[in-house]
Amino acid sequence: MTAERTAPWTLTVDNGRGATLQIGLSGAPDSFSPVELLQAALAGCAALSGEAQLAHRLGEDFELSSTVEAVHNPETNLIEVLSNRIVADLSELDPEKREKLIASTQRSIGKLCTVKRSLAEGITTTTEVGQQEA
Repeated sequence: MTAERTAPWTLTVDNGRGATLQIGLSGAPDSFSPVELLQAALAGCAALSGEAQLAHRLGEDFELSSTVEAVHNPETNLIEVLSNRIVADLSELDPEKREKLIASTQRSIGKLCTVKRSLAEGITTTTEVGQQEA
């Protein structure tokens, strides 16, 4: 994954498969901030990881939303909490089946969501700054 500077305070990320997105400072138009991308990664990963369980019970055309709220501490400049809420219409299920589906979906997310698992365990990161080669 590569991010290239395309304007002041703006980067364009290319995943090598034809998809691109803009990264900018928080509040910049037509771009995601780095924190928003982290939220999006968790929202998407968790939803995709639980989709098979939900589709099996609710049908392939069910609707779902996955929302992630971030609690940012400006004093430490750290995100302290990421809260994810996945919502689907479970009203057609009786209470027992609803609780079983919620539990199995949570287990799937806990096992399959690489982003959630990595955040929970902690991630070692490195950054190197160097000279551009001619």
